[in-house]
Amino acid sequence: MKCAVRRSIACLGLAICLAAVCGCQTSTGIRVIDPKGATRELTPEEVTHMTGGAQPYLLQVGDEIQLMFNVRNIQEGEAPWDYRIEVGDNMEVRLSSDTVDPSTYVIDFGDVIGISFLNNWPLNMNRTVRPDGMISATEIGDVQAAGLTTRQLEERLTALYDQTGIIQGDPQISVNVDFANLDRLESISRDVTVRPNGAISLPMLPKEVKIAGLTVAEASQLIAEEAAKVLMNPPTVALVVFPNINAVLSGMNAVVKVRTDGTVSVPRIHDPIQAAGYRVEELRDILREACKGLIHNPVEVSVDVLEATGARIYVGGEVGVPGVYPLDSCPTALQAVIMARGPANSARLNSVIVIRRNPDGKPYVFKTNLRAALTKGHTENDIPLKPFDVVYVPEKMVVRANIFVDRYINQIVPFDNTLGVNATYYMNKQRVRSKSRSIGASAVVTPFQGGNIVVAP
Repeated sequence: MKCAVRRSIACLGLAICLAAVCGCQTSTGIRVIDPKGATRELTPEEVTHMTGGAQPYLLQVGDEIQLMFNVRNIQEGEAPWDYRIEVGDNMEVRLSSDTVDPSTYVIDFGDVIGISFLNNWPLNMNRTVRPDGMISATEIGDVQAAGLTTRQLEERLTALYDQTGIIQGDPQISVNVDFANLDRLESISRDVTVRPNGAISLPMLPKEVKIAGLTVAEASQLIAEEAAKVLMNPPTVALVVFPNINAVLSGMNAVVKVRTDGTVSVPRIHDPIQAAGYRVEELRDILREACKGLIHNPVEVSVDVLEATGARIYVGGEVGVPGVYPLDSCPTALQAVIMARGPANSARLNSVIVIRRNPDGKPYVFKTNLRAALTKGHTENDIPLKPFDVVYVPEKMVVRANIFVDRYINQIVPFDNTLGVNATYYMNKQRVRSKSRSIGASAVVTPFQGGNIVVAP
């Protein structure tokens, strides 16, 4: 009876092994498994379509990113005309005389003027306009000259000489500006730096000129208007700006790590900036918006991911070291298995499972034959991975059968692994009045090994 039980157990184990060998045969390619367990063959293009194609990377907690801030178009050299002047900028302010019609030129302090009399040449004179704006004219004394055009001064001198009566008839006076004093323009011209209040101070100007926030062209015009208040003729202002703002913004440049709350801190921006869950382009726009109000110019922001710790995948099942791995090191399912120290001897590579969610959150379960990718070069079976994919390598059915026999047969059936039968037969010359005979025999049954029963006599 016991021998029959053992034979049944052996046959059961052999049947399980044969079923496992037959059942683990799958076709090559990628299959999708629906919730009811049914499978359907897919092409790599269908896999890409179902899971949304290549998706941009979303920043995660622990990512290390490099932030760079600067103002566009002024990386080197002078600022363009549309640049808005910032506190700390250095600049050259140069005033020059505007080229105007001599008849409209207004005589100014320090100008040298020539006065000619057509019929009374002994009265001809050259005079320098004094700081009080007066000149000394022969026979008539001091005459106001500053603030008048040459035509206006001619009329004033003619009237004064007519009153004296020293010249008979029309005096026929002509006035020319022989030398326009440009020293007053040089006295105002300076190399200056925009102070913290956004203003600059120039000699001879009665008050500061606030130019922070103005473009180069607007600042030049404002300085010319202020200088015109102390000069008789509006000057031309040349403004050459050497921006210092990028040196200021460099203090905001940093390599930061996304904290556990998903935020990063940036110097000069008081509130933490949410980074986790955003694409690099989105974080760039957020930082650009946060910089509004810090300076007068638009800030260009550069965001580079130095270490994408959030791009991870999960590898489990029959692999050397199951765990979490960075995606940049495991771009495909087969490479993920290799990264996890390779498949174990019990790995069932022709039925590897990849679990994924598409951008809408819908989960998909794919089954692929990585053994065909290894042995037959079917690289289309090697699914490219995405962040948070799960790669699971199941165990072989043969291993499952051995575990079944060990757990549910060997450990439950209440008898030993050996069975012995012994008998003794005595042979001698003495006649015994008995009709029974004993036959000596022995047998040893060893445990089930690989579906075979070994009997040792």
